[in-house]
Amino acid sequence: MGSGVPLLNEYKEEFFWKRFPQTLLGGPKFKLGYDAPVYVYLNQLVIFLLPWVVGGIFTLLIELGVMDFSVGCYVYGPLMALFVMLTQAISLFVQKKRSANVINPQNVLAEDDEIDFMSCCGVETIEFVVPVKKFKINIILHALVSGPMCALGLWYLLPATLNALYNSNIGATVILYILGWLTLCIAQYPLTVGAPPEPASFRTLDTYEILPLMRPFYVFVFVAFDLLARHFTEFVTANVYLHILFIFLPLLWTLGVLPPLDALFPWMFERILVDLLGGSPMASDLRLILMLLASVSVYLAAYFISNNLVTVTVLATAGYLLSTDLGSLGSRLLEICRKDNNPKTDFSIPNKKKSNFFIVWSFKELHLIVTILVGGIAAVINYFSTQISTDVSTILGYVIIGLLVIQNMLGDIQSVYVFFGFWRNKLYPSSIQRSTIFQRGKGRLRIVGNIRRILLDWVSPTVMLVYLSLRITTFPATSATLAWTVFGATRAFRWIWQSTPQALLEISIVHILSIAFPSDAFLQSTDVAIQLLLVSLCRDRFAQFCNKIYFYITVLFTSWNDKKQRHKTTAPTILLSILFFPVVICVITAASVLSAPLLPIFTLPIFLIGFPRPLRFWPAAVGASANTNPDTVYYQQLAVQLAEPLRTAFASGSLGDPVPGSHYLIRYQDRTVWILVLERGCRYVTISVKGLELQETSCHTVEAARIDDVFETAFEHENGVPCCTFNKYPLTALTPYDATVVKAYSDARNVLTGIIDSPESLALVASSFIKALVWVMLHHNVKSKKDKLHNIGNSPVRPVSVRSKKMSSIRAPSGVKKRNQTASAKKASEHVTEVHINQSWESFRSDSILSRKQSRAKSLHSSIASIPDSIWSDDNESLALEPMGRNKQNKVNLVTGVTNRQNWSSKSKEDSAYFSPLKETVHHKSVNQGFSIPGSVLDNYSDDEKGIFDDDLFGLPAVDINKPATSQQHPVFSKAQPKHGFKPVTNLAGSMQFSSPYSSTLSLPLKWREIPIEQSKLDTLLSKFPKDWYQHVLTLLDLDAVGKSSAEVASELMTDEVLMGIYAQLVMACYAVVNVLGIIGGDVVSMGPSHVYKVYTGDIPWSPALDWLTDDEELHQLVIKAYRYAFKLMLDQVLLGEASSNEELQEYFEEYENDLYIGCENDAGWGQAIRDGKTSLFSLMHDPIKGTYNSRVLTLQDTTLQIGKLNSEVVRGQWANLSLELLYFTNDDEERYSIQAHPTILRNMTVQAADPPLGYPIYSSPPMSLPTL
Repeated sequence: MGSGVPLLNEYKEEFFWKRFPQTLLGGPKFKLGYDAPVYVYLNQLVIFLLPWVVGGIFTLLIELGVMDFSVGCYVYGPLMALFVMLTQAISLFVQKKRSANVINPQNVLAEDDEIDFMSCCGVETIEFVVPVKKFKINIILHALVSGPMCALGLWYLLPATLNALYNSNIGATVILYILGWLTLCIAQYPLTVGAPPEPASFRTLDTYEILPLMRPFYVFVFVAFDLLARHFTEFVTANVYLHILFIFLPLLWTLGVLPPLDALFPWMFERILVDLLGGSPMASDLRLILMLLASVSVYLAAYFISNNLVTVTVLATAGYLLSTDLGSLGSRLLEICRKDNNPKTDFSIPNKKKSNFFIVWSFKELHLIVTILVGGIAAVINYFSTQISTDVSTILGYVIIGLLVIQNMLGDIQSVYVFFGFWRNKLYPSSIQRSTIFQRGKGRLRIVGNIRRILLDWVSPTVMLVYLSLRITTFPATSATLAWTVFGATRAFRWIWQSTPQALLEISIVHILSIAFPSDAFLQSTDVAIQLLLVSLCRDRFAQFCNKIYFYITVLFTSWNDKKQRHKTTAPTILLSILFFPVVICVITAASVLSAPLLPIFTLPIFLIGFPRPLRFWPAAVGASANTNPDTVYYQQLAVQLAEPLRTAFASGSLGDPVPGSHYLIRYQDRTVWILVLERGCRYVTISVKGLELQETSCHTVEAARIDDVFETAFEHENGVPCCTFNKYPLTALTPYDATVVKAYSDARNVLTGIIDSPESLALVASSFIKALVWVMLHHNVKSKKDKLHNIGNSPVRPVSVRSKKMSSIRAPSGVKKRNQTASAKKASEHVTEVHINQSWESFRSDSILSRKQSRAKSLHSSIASIPDSIWSDDNESLALEPMGRNKQNKVNLVTGVTNRQNWSSKSKEDSAYFSPLKETVHHKSVNQGFSIPGSVLDNYSDDEKGIFDDDLFGLPAVDINKPATSQQHPVFSKAQPKHGFKPVTNLAGSMQFSSPYSSTLSLPLKWREIPIEQSKLDTLLSKFPKDWYQHVLTLLDLDAVGKSSAEVASELMTDEVLMGIYAQLVMACYAVVNVLGIIGGDVVSMGPSHVYKVYTGDIPWSPALDWLTDDEELHQLVIKAYRYAFKLMLDQVLLGEASSNEELQEYFEEYENDLYIGCENDAGWGQAIRDGKTSLFSLMHDPIKGTYNSRVLTLQDTTLQIGKLNSEVVRGQWANLSLELLYFTNDDEERYSIQAHPTILRNMTVQAADPPLGYPIYSSPPMSLPTL
């Protein structure tokens, strides 16, 4: 970044100077940026000063003794409330009366935010000066707040009050009175008009207009202390200083130090829970409130219980219970209760699983058992504490110190760096590239981690529990001391489980102080519980102070050392920082005491105190929003895989102490994972996982390169690690800690130049496409019809009735269900004369393909005339039809027909031989002349009645019987055009006369058979159909049926040339649509790789037959799937060798089907395949700029991930600056200074990891609870 680049551009700088006076004065717009009438400013000034003017009058009357101060307050307060309501009412009334027909004159030369004011009381003036509040109820609410605040402010700033506090010091009284009333006017103006722009903004939008209440709230806080001081002398001294601080409230509001109400209360609840009650920050506001209520209940119980033994027992027991993962337990129980109240869900959830959860939580996770043991140990030790020597507690104190040292050493040994991240650990594996050696070294360190886990989870808390039970035996009788003692005891007994490493440190410090200063008066007069409370506060704030000092030094040093960060203001800033270093230290100390972030303005070494907020930092629910894109799915898969290694690392201590608010960074390949620790308790850690964008910007790339360098210098030492190896990047905010192996997708991209554009490869794709179609079609049909295949021979015969034309015209069933042949059915079938015409493969190719009209006639006649044949056909429902009703006239009775056919079958073999030639003749006539078979059902119908069997007409359209017929054409053949946009030429929709009863189960759907391609065109392609491959695929299918094995069924199907024929017709029709019809000249090779890429992505060249393919989504997707298989098969054969046998082809296709997803990155199935953990994923891509075709292969494999820990204060400070820049300065320029690359503090990545809308992570997980037991 050059030294001449401004921090704010010219437009934003002007915008800032417009809103700064509003922030300072509470809202008046005294700087507009353009010329405005004077009355606009006067109106605002009157509204701003009116409370002071009226209050000054009442102050004068009270000081002169004309009015009592109570009367003055009671009158002044309602007047100010009335003033607020009247002002808003006038604005609302005037704007509602604004006529919709009146068009305000617009100045076309004016700026966008410039307003043309017409008069002093004009609508536009009132709308500008007093905007109407969004919610009308807030008019009353804000008026009710304004009245008491002004009344109490009048009393708070009375000269008599100030003289009493400062011993009648006139100078102090005058200054405090003037500046105090100015502060009061600044706090009151938002209630009358609206909230000013606040630097301390927690949310991007003030939806419920809470922001105007922020400044009045702090006035009420100061007034409340004044009221307490009037009744309790303990608060008098504080009241004196608070009156001085009161006049600095406008400065604090302007600097954004005081938090808004929506951040104040969560921060305050969190601090009470953590600092006073020994809890942990929570992952959500609801969990925070519930945990705070539970903890306060325990505190109140301990406060009011008079028996010391019971108090200690209650505190010890509740301390353990509240330190466990009660949030997840409550969520699980709530989920179970909801399922219990939902009867629909009860059917799918066994009662055993519902009742087992609490048992598992109690016994498997040992919570109930440990609770009983903790309560028993505390009670027994406390009961016999008077009989136990004091030397025991002293020895236990030394044991605790030893445990602290040991667990820290065992934790550091497992990390790549020791001694605060400066010295490379010699015991850590030297390199992570050799997976076997690395895993062996990690295995040895895992033993150390298990030892530390035992010491930290069981030994240390037990020893500290005994120590506290010996030291905290009695509670004082005085109320003030008792309150703080109970706070300390509540925190101590819970803290040993909630945060064991920190509890070891705090108890060790207290024990060392008691040994080092045995006669110190303060230590002697202060209870151990209070000492632990004070030490814990000092320890926490000191840790924050050290991290903030590191942040300050890093920013100060890099602002000059890194030339890209050097700015023209850098040198003066460094000089001022050195000159005012004590002030800087005070700012850092104040921020540490408040547990607030240290805010570097524009990431320069100019630091302010950011307003306090919860440790999770952002107001929205964790994981509620993210800038999702197709790359999000990679992080969804990785987040699940990370749970186990992170759980192990947190439990063993290889990632340090995961205190709430810690940030971890994981980097591998082009992916960056950001982990935030939300909660930490007894044997559990709650985290949130964020994923940063994969498409890296230039700034992102610079920081990613630095991260890679940091990890490489830490983990890559192929020749071993010398003893004196130090961290080369000590000031970088990222400190490497550990590496772990996770199942993740590795990404490989290859340029296909020379392969995809080769004529041999293109020809191979075309030939492979036919085989892929056979594979895909057969497997798809088997999966979709498997149940029918298993039921052949066992389904009962169902009678079907057909109505006459006097009833509603319905079509005869064409899709006929298979039936199981019972014993009686088999016996009957032996006596039925079979009408079956064997069709050879060659005859099927040309002569047996009928037109649509002929096919329907054939289907109708043959299926009804021969009942057994329809069992073997694909329209094979049993037509055992019964008469309908008593009147059998004009009714269909196929039972008689069946009986007659059975009687025919009982004739001699000579008769059977006599009927054989007749069948062929009758069939020929029925097909070509429209005649029915003699004795068939259709003989009982007239020509018009036969129309009800037509599947398209359904007896329609109606025929005028009085109109002479103009054509002798049979009504069955006079059909309308189909509903599709094409006319089917090749029609396979009739009843196929299969030679195997199992063929119908693999028959194609009817809608796939209406092929809109001339038979002559298909005949030229049928020679390419791979018969041997078709038969080989049949042997691979799961065709098990009742009474026959899969091999036997496949053997029968291979002999059915009719079945093979319909598959050949469909396969070659699909091939023609893709590779012939839409191709100029019909030569697919000449189209080059562009055709391959287009078809791969679903863009098939247009042809008249394309609608047939695309109208059926299922068929269209199968064709695209087959083409993708074909392309992958071509690529594999080119790279790995040609498949010389069907068995090798089978291996390829089985791999594609089971272990590989072949598609495009923008497909919905791509993301689902990643979530399902598909072994490999393949896609074809095109770079239009370079003109190259690339392949991308994702492979799920063991990947070594490097994990580092970020300095938490660096992250919080940059997020605080981001919030200030975007929400107050509105510095939203994409190339703004604050988001330029900063390799040391990782500014760009930190900004990206912020919650939307300020940040832009592409993935953000909800809270994930990791048990560390």
